Amino acid sequence: MSSENLNINVNPLEEKSDKIEFTVDKMGLSNPAKTIPTDVDYFIRKKKEKKFPKIKKDRKLEFQRIQDYSETEIIEQEKLDSEFGFKEALSKAFEIDNLFVSGINNFGKEDGYAIDFDFVPTKELVDRIDQYPNYMRDAFYDARSEEHFYDIEKQVQERLKTEEEISKLGWKGFGARMIAAVADPAAIALSIATIPFGGYGAYATVPSKVMRLKRALKFGAIVGAENMVIEAGLVGLDKYKNPIDIKYAALAGFTLGSPAGWIGRVNAKTNAVPEDIVKSYKKLDVAAEKYKQTLELQEIQEFATKHNLDLNPDFIKNKRMILNDEANSMNPKVVDDPRNAPGVGTYWEEAFKKTHFRFDIASQLNRSPDPIIKRFRETFVNDPVVGNTRGDTAIDWKNRTQYQTMYDYMNYRDIALRSFKNANRGVSFKSQFDIEERFESLMSDLKEFPDRFDASDEITTEMKKLSSLAAKAFDDTLDVVAQTGREGWDEIAGRRVPNYIPHVHSPSKVMRAIDDYGQDQVELVFANALRDMKGDLGDKLFTRMIKRIVAKISNAKYYGQESDLARAFQGSNTAVIREFLEGLDLTQEQIQIILNKIQKGSGNTLDPNARTRLPIQLNERIDIKNIKTGTIDSLSVKDLTDRNLTRLLKRYNQQVLGAAAMARFGNFKNNQEYLDFLKEVKERGEANPKYKNIYRDVENIEVVVSSLTGKQSPLERNGDPNGFMRRMARLAQDYNFLRLFGQVGFAQGAELYQAVSEVGLKTFFQANPAFKDIMNKLRAGEVKFDDEILEELRSQGVPVGLDKFMHSPVGRLDNELDIPLDSTGSRLDSVELASAKAKRFVSDISFLNPMTMYSQIIAGRGLALKISNNVNELIKKHKTTKVFDKLSKGDQVRYKYFGWNEKEFNLIADQISKHSVYKDGKYQGIGLDSWTPDARSHYSVGMQRFIDRVVQRNDVGVMNRWFTSDYARILTQFRTFTLGSYTKQLMNRLYVLAETRGKDYHTYSAFMASMVGAVQFYAVQSYINSFGRSDQKQYLDKRLSPENLAKIGFLRSSWSSLIPGAIDTALYPFLDDLPFSYGRNTELSSQFLSGIPTVNLIQSTFDTTRNLKKLAFDPTYQASKRDVQQGLSLIALQNALIIKNINNIIVDELGE
Repeated sequence: MSSENLNINVNPLEEKSDKIEFTVDKMGLSNPAKTIPTDVDYFIRKKKEKKFPKIKKDRKLEFQRIQDYSETEIIEQEKLDSEFGFKEALSKAFEIDNLFVSGINNFGKEDGYAIDFDFVPTKELVDRIDQYPNYMRDAFYDARSEEHFYDIEKQVQERLKTEEEISKLGWKGFGARMIAAVADPAAIALSIATIPFGGYGAYATVPSKVMRLKRALKFGAIVGAENMVIEAGLVGLDKYKNPIDIKYAALAGFTLGSPAGWIGRVNAKTNAVPEDIVKSYKKLDVAAEKYKQTLELQEIQEFATKHNLDLNPDFIKNKRMILNDEANSMNPKVVDDPRNAPGVGTYWEEAFKKTHFRFDIASQLNRSPDPIIKRFRETFVNDPVVGNTRGDTAIDWKNRTQYQTMYDYMNYRDIALRSFKNANRGVSFKSQFDIEERFESLMSDLKEFPDRFDASDEITTEMKKLSSLAAKAFDDTLDVVAQTGREGWDEIAGRRVPNYIPHVHSPSKVMRAIDDYGQDQVELVFANALRDMKGDLGDKLFTRMIKRIVAKISNAKYYGQESDLARAFQGSNTAVIREFLEGLDLTQEQIQIILNKIQKGSGNTLDPNARTRLPIQLNERIDIKNIKTGTIDSLSVKDLTDRNLTRLLKRYNQQVLGAAAMARFGNFKNNQEYLDFLKEVKERGEANPKYKNIYRDVENIEVVVSSLTGKQSPLERNGDPNGFMRRMARLAQDYNFLRLFGQVGFAQGAELYQAVSEVGLKTFFQANPAFKDIMNKLRAGEVKFDDEILEELRSQGVPVGLDKFMHSPVGRLDNELDIPLDSTGSRLDSVELASAKAKRFVSDISFLNPMTMYSQIIAGRGLALKISNNVNELIKKHKTTKVFDKLSKGDQVRYKYFGWNEKEFNLIADQISKHSVYKDGKYQGIGLDSWTPDARSHYSVGMQRFIDRVVQRNDVGVMNRWFTSDYARILTQFRTFTLGSYTKQLMNRLYVLAETRGKDYHTYSAFMASMVGAVQFYAVQSYINSFGRSDQKQYLDKRLSPENLAKIGFLRSSWSSLIPGAIDTALYPFLDDLPFSYGRNTELSSQFLSGIPTVNLIQSTFDTTRNLKKLAFDPTYQASKRDVQQGLSLIALQNALIIKNINNIIVDELGE
């Protein structure tokens, strides 16, 4: 390898000083890693690269985390014999971990080796570097000669050997390292310096025992930060030191500071702690832990800034997963609870909320005479017209949290899949579907049994990374739900199963098994797996339970609830098991008998540390007879489970976060509490003779909750999502997409210009990224922006360019309800997968994905910049951060839509003034990680609502409940945007004008900008589409006439909504040439009936078939240009760019 490759190009004759500065030094390659790791994982073998489980919410001491984990790992460690005794290990630990000793050992050392300017590292030397851990490799770049290189290698080997031997001592080695870190004179000096922050001297003057506790916690956090300073110094002195050991230093500091440090110093003379203080500590344990976590992040951030270090991204992400208290919550169990009182807005706000000109779910719930139903709407669904002034909602929160927890996995999945395909090119697969199913099945095995694939050629590095991202997604989802109060989940989070993957039954596999073997034999499979319960339950109850389980999981009503059975089989707690058993229609007495059996255990089924679960043997097989073929097959329960990792993860994430949202916002701790709430609402409504729409309101609530929790719409609860008719309905819609959406990106012009109008032209130019960069990221298959602002927004779950990769074709979803659909083993599986991939392709080539991403970026980055600039200007002008009342009336109304009332906006303004990052006058960052949790949450909610309105994205509250079924969506296909824009755009703009008495010029400019954008993009589209036409001039003259452009500007604007369609539908019986006919991007009629894509598909198919028949049997028949064009419209991609121009030539050639 040449010196060019390593950038070591030094000419000694040009040097002006005694110091030789290598290029690697300029690049930072010889500097210690600038990362502050965060979890104590020193005890894990580095060569195995395992991690401690993340137990966040209910941990007591950081020290306890290691103690808990050691029970499962220490056994393996103690099998290794160390060459060191404890005394020698302690000596070595002081050399490694004690700044004082390390400094003495390194002070005065001569550099030893002269620089050999002819030394060029060879490929062999570089390859030798690669065999050592990453944190050791930097040391090799300091090699001044080949002799020095080998000496460095010798020291590296000695250091690794030392760490290896200390580690083999298990707890003794760990203790030696802790003693070395604790008994550091530098640490003592730093601790004395912290007395003003609540150090030793503070305790003598603080009379309050509670204050002592809080100060102890603060002291503990500061001591941890001090130890990081020491550790950073060690890394600077010792280039062989592992920077990960900074984690270890933080542990040592915290165990001294809190609460152990507090206990040792409250009464120094007797070293005794009064009983009442101990009780106070226990009572405030939860609050104190939260206080400590918040303070710890602030202290570490200050430390990182002071010492120019970067925080570990995983640490920051984990901190983001810590939830703040939700203010917008209700209490369904106590009707008179003040939290259940619905908000009362201004006159116009109430009028627009309840107007009968609206048909969406949110407005129907707003009109309910029952206050608790109104409050349910405020808590669960954002109002698309006036917003939600009470703050966050369950639907909004869940959407953001899904992006936060799932994005890394979904963003990387396609990369891992490509690597699998490249590594298995020689393997024969039946279809693309089989390739992806094999990939997903392998990913499930890799996630669950990683040790089995150490030497597998089928597993790539990218697949291993995807497996780790899946583990992170499972963990993050669990971390979130454990904090929400959902019954039993905090216990599950405290006892995590390594390499967990949910054993979710596959509904289609169960149905196929019943078809092949009969329901009785499938029941035998489950009875065989659960046979350990039979003795205690008795034949009658055991048989009833088995029959109920099989009947439930084979029923279409159970779709969306698969994770319930997975938790019951794999481990949960009594509350969750009870909830599952209640769903089997068993009596409470029978349920208690089963629970007693589960808690008692049976043989070796449960060990003392196992989580409560049904004692099922998933792999136990039984021979059963195929009733169709007569063959004898061996079947286990695990054979009936789903092994598609993406589908399992999405289902788990969807359903668990839905349950978390139910608890966080509705205080529904379990499903029974929700059912009780519905029952009470229904009974109260039936008792009121004036309440005529009680059943509609109850059904609306069920639709909202079904969407939230990933279950089927109550309107389809008796239907099978994988049934033939529903699959054909979805495929028909997919095919309409492929044949008609080839140029839909031009429709985004209205949204783009509206986004520009919202943020302002000046801000747009400042916030505008390179469109080419967006296209490159889409082609690469992974989106990670270099822009700090966008990454900050993305990290909070704000939708800035994330949509494409959040929905993989293999993780098929049941439209807007986001229910992951199962594979059935039929040919339609391959057809649906191919259709989904083709839709993604069309979305790319039609510029739908790039334009959506671009518009979201403009909206998100632009609003962040606009708000920061405006707030800082107002603060500078008025000398206060309370600037909400300084805003225009129009801005105040718009910000209230985001959930930013005066209190929330002023809180956000305060954080913007403190943490906005400007460099050379340019806005560089929001600084969200430094914000208070409440302010960060309010800001994220508002940004989400702004982007979802400007670049419109509908949720369940925007639609009428009848539009949530597959068959109804056939009628509304390509019109869901129009239906949503009626409330989100038109009604919202009218509401703002009403509140401002028509004086909000920002609204008028948004109206105009949307029309101008629509016209400009339409003009470009028309000009491109004119190529290949023999009548190009006449075509352009008609399309680009002022009259037509005015109509198109109105038709395609974001806010015209249903008006053009209503006009054309009303005039259809009287006019041949309708005002807005065929101005849509799809070239369909704007008239309501003939503009339905599936109606057009059927009509075009019928007409083309008839024309082909004439062409075959009628020699006098000559197809018209309209006939040819209609026939071509049946072909997929027929109106895509270039293909459209080719079709123009074909129409001219074949048609008259």
